[in-house]
Amino acid sequence: MKGMDLAIRIALYAVLFLAAAAVVCSFIITSYKTYQPFASTPGDYGFAYTPFTVNGARGAVLSCWYIPATNARAVLVCSHGIADSKEGILPAVLPYVTAGFSVVVYDLRRHHESTGAHCTLGYWETEDLLAITDHVTSTLAPGMPVCYWGFSLGATVSLLAAARRDDITAVIAQSPFVTLRQVVGYYAWHFYRLPPWPVVPLGLAVTQWRTGMDPDAVDVRRAAARLRATHTLLVGAEEDRQVPLEWLKEIQAAIGARAQLVVGPYGHTEWTNGQDARASGATDGMNAEADPMQQAVSFLITALAEKR
Repeated sequence: MKGMDLAIRIALYAVLFLAAAAVVCSFIITSYKTYQPFASTPGDYGFAYTPFTVNGARGAVLSCWYIPATNARAVLVCSHGIADSKEGILPAVLPYVTAGFSVVVYDLRRHHESTGAHCTLGYWETEDLLAITDHVTSTLAPGMPVCYWGFSLGATVSLLAAARRDDITAVIAQSPFVTLRQVVGYYAWHFYRLPPWPVVPLGLAVTQWRTGMDPDAVDVRRAAARLRATHTLLVGAEEDRQVPLEWLKEIQAAIGARAQLVVGPYGHTEWTNGQDARASGATDGMNAEADPMQQAVSFLITALAEKR
């Protein structure tokens, strides 16, 4: 009898542990925000800009800046990574303005000046980007070609949003993850030492209940078939511990011939800072010797020319 009581207690403790771990996992997912906002604007870099807001999904209000280029070739809508902000990516995206691309930057939901109750690692964020794109095409720059640029979470969101529109000329996606389940499982173990099973499935179930998101909808592989007509530049890093290079190769294979992969011998963030890179599957106008910004601008120009 005592042995049975001990077994029951152990089982109860195990259930309580798993329930607590699932709730912790869920709150980690949904609590991301901008932890160290920058107090800078495009004006501090000498660029004119117009602030605006867009109503996103589930009542979120998204804080945005429009930075026009002279004789713009296209509008580049730029999505930052988790815990960052629109100010944080300015050094990476302002060179596109100089190169002739008007730029829109914005704070992801629950980040910096944007509202929103929860971060959902791509689900409601994709709806937000679609709403911003609608505003760009209807109000800011009607008739102007639209391209996406995204980093990390913003890269995955850019790919998912592009797959749902037929008017996105090109996507530059630096360090995107493939699926929400994949990235949560990877982070749970590598950074929080939570066992991916069964904690992650339970945590995502709790997150779905709390936020209304569908974790299986955040899946670039499922969206890949709808990206095959979109020029896609994937940017990865050999030493990236946060987004393994194998994930980008998987995305490239799923999208097919229109997807190019640039690989550099660095970590998670350095590509936009001018590090050397190698091009895999490069087209005319891209080569391994060009600096990253030259590669990206050449890629966009080529995509625009082929779109015409």
